[in-house]
Amino acid sequence: MNDDFRNVYRELADDARNYSDPERALAVGRRRRRTLLAAPALAVAVAVVAVGTWVTVRPSVPTGTPGNQATEVTTAASSPVPTLSPPPTAPALPPGAVGRASFAYAGCRSGCPGLAVVGDRQFIIPGQERNPGSSAMLLSLSPDGRWLGYPAGDGYVVRDLTGTRTMAFPPSESGRRTAAWFWSADSKRLLVSDFREGNDNTYTLVDVLTGSRTPAVMPAAGTPLALTNEGEIVSRARDQQPEPVRVLTLTVSAIGDATGRSVTIDASAILAQNESLLPGSVLVDPDAGGYLLGVGTADGISTGVLRVAADGRVVERVVDLPRDTRNREFWNVLGVNGDGLLLSRQTNDTGRQATTVVAVTGKALRDLVALPHESIVAVPGASAR
Repeated sequence: MNDDFRNVYRELADDARNYSDPERALAVGRRRRRTLLAAPALAVAVAVVAVGTWVTVRPSVPTGTPGNQATEVTTAASSPVPTLSPPPTAPALPPGAVGRASFAYAGCRSGCPGLAVVGDRQFIIPGQERNPGSSAMLLSLSPDGRWLGYPAGDGYVVRDLTGTRTMAFPPSESGRRTAAWFWSADSKRLLVSDFREGNDNTYTLVDVLTGSRTPAVMPAAGTPLALTNEGEIVSRARDQQPEPVRVLTLTVSAIGDATGRSVTIDASAILAQNESLLPGSVLVDPDAGGYLLGVGTADGISTGVLRVAADGRVVERVVDLPRDTRNREFWNVLGVNGDGLLLSRQTNDTGRQATTVVAVTGKALRDLVALPHESIVAVPGASAR
């Protein structure tokens, strides 16, 4: 990799770690678009941004300790993958019950309206007037597909797709905005942020069943990464250790607890020499009660996902992804829901360009749906940023 490409990769990796600030995320998206226009040859190396934090997945590299390596992933035999694209015309999302959404997406990075997919129907999501591309980057779905979140001016709306309930989150003052940050895996809690560009975010924990809202006190200089079913916030210090990161300290804190408890993840024994933990890619594991954590090169190009116990012990390397020696495919970690770990595969081969949502099931990768090449996707349980 030459120095110019290495610098761009590193910039993208640094940008990904700042996606906890949506305004900064939008600026990153605009800058990334300019970078791609200026350097078309690099386009195959850049992933679509969505989910909490998206992590670019590069062909796998040798892992560390034998016995801790991921089981080889095979692609499950299946019928042709369903394809989906924005229809020429789509109805607006109507008030009232329409059913749970399988995901929300926009067909391009800029200027495309957000669409909610409910069964075999697609609905245009409200609130696209201000900036369709940016609005799509802030879409959010609860893990069970019941609750859809989207921008409404400078505020934010979360509505029940199975009923009539709607929750509005206006900003606290002029010049600020609000947006959904993280869902708990059981879809009962949501962390909402009130922010302006910078690091002065404030947070509110929402019980979506009762509608109650509780101000969330974050540990000093903490960046939130995830939300547990118990309503605890998982965060890390903004000024934590320089890269490469082989030991990561998280803070898990209850609402109102400005200190919390520390969880130290030491992955030195399982990482290859040129690999690093990617702190911005922490997900709560809904099955094991611990965490899923992306790993990658020092350039921020991800090479796999680790499963980590609640006490910080590294349990296993969940997946290394198929290698494409011609660099025609790149992978992203989307999130987790009822299908387990969800990935995105961006295919850049001539005449075969698409973004495919892929589920990891045991040893197999199962294609769920193929979308337009540069789609922005919000799968249940994750926000598109």
